[in-house]
Amino acid sequence: MEAERVLLRTARSEFEEQARRLITERCLIATDIDKTILIQGLGYDDEREQFLINIAPQLLQAASYGTNLALLTGNSMDELSSRFLKGLIDHLCHTNRLTLLKNFHFFCNSGGIYAHFPDPEKLIEGGSPRDLDLRTKVFEAMTVSNDGKLAIRPSFIDADYIGRSMISSEDAARIKGVLEEAAQLYLSNLNRNEAAYRELYDLRKVSKGETFIGPSVDVRPVQYGSDGGLNQASVQVTLKPILSFYHAHDVKTLVGRDLRADLINTIQSQLDERGLRQYVARAGGRSSIDVTLEKLDKAYALEFLIDRLNLQGNPHLGQRFGSNAIYFGDEVIAGAGNDYPITRIPGLLVFAVNPDKELVPLLSHVFVPSAILEGPDATAEVLADFNKCAFRLLKNYVSRCEKGEKPQQTKTALESLKMEIFASRIAEKILKLKDADRHSIEDWQTLHAFVTLMCRKDPAARQWLNILINELDAIMIQLATSSGPAQPALGTSHPDHKWS
Repeated sequence: MEAERVLLRTARSEFEEQARRLITERCLIATDIDKTILIQGLGYDDEREQFLINIAPQLLQAASYGTNLALLTGNSMDELSSRFLKGLIDHLCHTNRLTLLKNFHFFCNSGGIYAHFPDPEKLIEGGSPRDLDLRTKVFEAMTVSNDGKLAIRPSFIDADYIGRSMISSEDAARIKGVLEEAAQLYLSNLNRNEAAYRELYDLRKVSKGETFIGPSVDVRPVQYGSDGGLNQASVQVTLKPILSFYHAHDVKTLVGRDLRADLINTIQSQLDERGLRQYVARAGGRSSIDVTLEKLDKAYALEFLIDRLNLQGNPHLGQRFGSNAIYFGDEVIAGAGNDYPITRIPGLLVFAVNPDKELVPLLSHVFVPSAILEGPDATAEVLADFNKCAFRLLKNYVSRCEKGEKPQQTKTALESLKMEIFASRIAEKILKLKDADRHSIEDWQTLHAFVTLMCRKDPAARQWLNILINELDAIMIQLATSSGPAQPALGTSHPDHKWS
């Protein structure tokens, strides 16, 4: 009898492993950090409490199903370590699930640094005093303090990746000089035209008392490699604080036309003139300008990870490169937000949890999940729905296997999530169309043509639909970056925070 129970447990484990390979391990959930999964500005204790209550359980639940998770931030390694990583380790240790850390992938400094912890169990092996608690031991094994700032230990930094994104020390010094000159011009302009700028911006954001805070340059050197052969590199040179549209009294009026945009143009011109054309100046966070290699942004980082994990979509199944991933960001703003480059990855569904929903571009693969919720609250809702899809699919698959039935063709948890979102939204929209008198027969005929093409099985029909959607996205990108009024994004008209 005991042998039969062991055999049954082994069979169930095999079924579960097979189910995960098909349903969740082919999925990647990627997200920004500040104002997307952390409520920035609350103070560390309050920010940590909200993360542990709202987001951390959903992230760990997804990881426990075998889902891959990526955190992409433009912030420094110190910000990543002291705020997000510390809170994550607290929760992993508190719930005795440290092994799930291997499912997490971390990018910082404009996506130029990639860190991963493939063997979490080794983090608690020796090296720390025995009287320290587990969380402290693990965190000390992962990080090191340099001049009061936390950094991920060099051995966990991917050397090959940083080799692709690093700035030479000579170029870093020259870029620093360009930024310091730009900072002086900016500060002089700010002092000279203070009264005019006070009408447009909340100047308290860049002031200390009656004095403006002078922007400073941060080269952010990073150590990587083993203890026997440490190297140092920079992947990003940052200038902050700089006034941006986020500090405006009316945010919408200054998107793409703020002081930061003007300064970026000035910096880029200087970089080009001084033989540094391979570098680009971009808006960083809410008050910074980052200079990196032209290719480097969050999209570059996410494409690297998709490729590294072999999670590319299968073209023979009609899937595009990013079909097995989703992304959450609070700065999905055409021409201004550091999450916007993510939208160029084909097949990737982007959830825009922006507080300013009217700034989200209208694109077929960008979706506003809630007309009410924003930031971490909106992210948590979608993560919870993903976990429900994953649990249901895994349970059904294993149950059928245990009954000796052959499971039907199984969707991944992300495919199921997307289907639930869009199928319910389409049904809701159709019902609204039937009750609206403003739609002509020609409108219904157009809709019929689209639906008919979707129902046809021939490859040509699918190709025609892709061409139409790609053309529509190209048009909307042009409109979003022009001076005309922005079109409401998908999801902004929904009356509540659910899609059903």
